[in-house]
Amino acid sequence: ASFAAGEDALTIMSYGDFAAVISCRKTASGVIDIPSTSGGVPVTIITDNAFLDCNAITQINIPSSITEIGSHAFESCISLEKVVFAGKKCNIKSAAFSHCSSLAEIELPEELIEIPKHAFAYCTGLKNITIPETVKIIGEEAFRVCSDITQFNIPASVNVIRKNAFLGCSSVTNYTVASGNSVYSSIDGVIYGPYQSSHDKSISSPITDRALIQYPIGNEAASYSVKPGTVIISDCAFGGNKYITSVVLPSGLKKIDSYAFNECTELSSVAIPSTVTEIGSLAFGKCSSLKSVRIPASVASFDSAFYQAGLTSVVFENGIKAIDIKSFEGCKSLSSVSIPNTVETIALGAFYGCVSLGNLEIPSSVKAIGNGVFGECSAINLIVEENSAAHVYADKNNIKYELKSGSEEPINPDEPTTKKTVVSVEIASIPEKTDYNYKDTVSTKGLSLNVYYSDNSKETITSGFKISPETCTERGFQKVTVEYEGFTDTFEINVTFSFLQWVIWILLLGFLWY
Repeated sequence: ASFAAGEDALTIMSYGDFAAVISCRKTASGVIDIPSTSGGVPVTIITDNAFLDCNAITQINIPSSITEIGSHAFESCISLEKVVFAGKKCNIKSAAFSHCSSLAEIELPEELIEIPKHAFAYCTGLKNITIPETVKIIGEEAFRVCSDITQFNIPASVNVIRKNAFLGCSSVTNYTVASGNSVYSSIDGVIYGPYQSSHDKSISSPITDRALIQYPIGNEAASYSVKPGTVIISDCAFGGNKYITSVVLPSGLKKIDSYAFNECTELSSVAIPSTVTEIGSLAFGKCSSLKSVRIPASVASFDSAFYQAGLTSVVFENGIKAIDIKSFEGCKSLSSVSIPNTVETIALGAFYGCVSLGNLEIPSSVKAIGNGVFGECSAINLIVEENSAAHVYADKNNIKYELKSGSEEPINPDEPTTKKTVVSVEIASIPEKTDYNYKDTVSTKGLSLNVYYSDNSKETITSGFKISPETCTERGFQKVTVEYEGFTDTFEINVTFSFLQWVIWILLLGFLWY
């Protein structure tokens, strides 16, 4: 069915020299042709919420007279499959087509300037979209959860990509940026450019605020090295990727924004550079495979950064002043925490719900402990100095504790007063050789490990560890695990057939076929 204004599908109101579509009958269905004139004047506007929840409409034909589509104009038109613009110029406002879950195709006006905030959010059936070469701004969460799109092509005209423009686009495997774009670039399918916070109204300097804007969430690569010179990992940049196991962050990185790696459930290895000063809320939230982390002294803020992560051990570097609010809340496997005597504050709920956390030594340098720091920590046993802030806190909150006591026996100066234990390892340098033939033995020449201990010391070792596998048993990229005292890290090798092996393989296949 095709409805026009005279058939009571649409309510159109005249405003003198122009008219506007202000509503549509909720029972309207099929194809809607919006008229170009009404009462002798052009129809130029579709107002806010005009077609909201018109659930049976399947197609909208928009005439060239329309120059503006209001906010939420077609929101939740869940049967809408196609939108056709007859004109080249039309301003689209926020959330105009959000939650149109059946929308599979749309040809945007050729001279469109901005794709606004939430414009196509939750259009889960949208498979592809061509961004016109006139678009300058892609708004905040413009394509949120467009989960069927596999690739975005960013034209040269785009000079602003606002926060989380592609949030939850889980099938995207590649982002491309036109070569003429002077603001953004695509490197290996990843968008880099100037950092945009939710409050930014214009772009910031791409020189001082170079950021990794968006990693393709559908990319199945196991590892990624962020490009040197990157200062910020943007909000949700890797969030939701289910494949990546290892990320290498560059020296000089200053900020890991909120949700940057949230729900990267396979991420098991990341070393935070000593230049980082801020880790945003839930930056590593629900990273269930991340078992250990070392917090550099440079980090001043990490509120809720590791919420419900799979951590078993945490080491704070000497020099760090505070353990931030709810920073490790809900880390149910966390059992080892090393706190240096530079820490002065443990903030509200820092270890709330860490049910595996047992013995925890709190140095006398800690002067303030917030409410609920050890809430629901059923196994907690604080080791404190008499009359310290931690001692008073434990008494006041009925938390199990024991006092540190001095040794009554002569101390052998050649023996350490406390036994240090390994809390984490990371690869310091990969082997000199990473390319092998099938069945070759993996070489450890050049391989070294950084080993971190419970007393905040570190050493680099070149032997005493084990690798697995020791022989190249698979073709292609193969992960090799390095193990030392129960802690592991990985590196990759590339395995191919030698010329002779290829010949043998081909002959064998021919024999089997024969």
